[in-house]
Amino acid sequence: MNPWEEINLADYENHMSLDSVNQLQTMNELMKKQFDAYLVSTVMIFGIAGGNGLEHVDLQKYKKIYGIDINEEYLSMVKKRYFQLGDLLECHRIDLISETEKLPQAELVIANLLIEYIGYDVFKRSVMKSEAKYVSCVIQINTDEGAWVSDSPYLHIFDRLDAVHHQMEKNSLIETMNEINYQLIKTEEYSLPNGKKLLMLDFERKIPVFLTR
Repeated sequence: MNPWEEINLADYENHMSLDSVNQLQTMNELMKKQFDAYLVSTVMIFGIAGGNGLEHVDLQKYKKIYGIDINEEYLSMVKKRYFQLGDLLECHRIDLISETEKLPQAELVIANLLIEYIGYDVFKRSVMKSEAKYVSCVIQINTDEGAWVSDSPYLHIFDRLDAVHHQMEKNSLIETMNEINYQLIKTEEYSLPNGKKLLMLDFERKIPVFLTR
């Protein structure tokens, strides 16, 4: 079983929203930017968890929102919290590591604090299957010498994540995306408590140029 299937959503969100962590609040603001950034009508969110940020969806803009997660309870909560989205929101329980072929297609892929737990290669395969024109992802940069998870009363819930966690590097992610014909078009950095940072990187798929004779 993937460790993320065992983490209680309330504990996770309580940890992320602590003043000493401040990631839930920051991610909410970033999601609004991601939803509004590009002229697209379909979006797929990898690792949607509890749906943080879905309240910012422009109902006049989007025709379909795909929520992808490995935790069925998370997806049930998303549908309960955002019932007003109706058929616009479509949730799928998919393990990106072993079930990439089940992914639908969307013009925009959002992957926030997700690549750390699946690795570059799985993320690359997932993006290719989505056939997205734009990819917006957020990774955590640990600039302090402490643990990658901030200290909190909920720290124990993350114990098993060490087995699946990958340290992220900006240049490695850019190189990975270049391999599948995606070019970096925007970078934004956000400081967090405890010396950590969130780095948002947006990519656009390059259209191959075919030479004719």
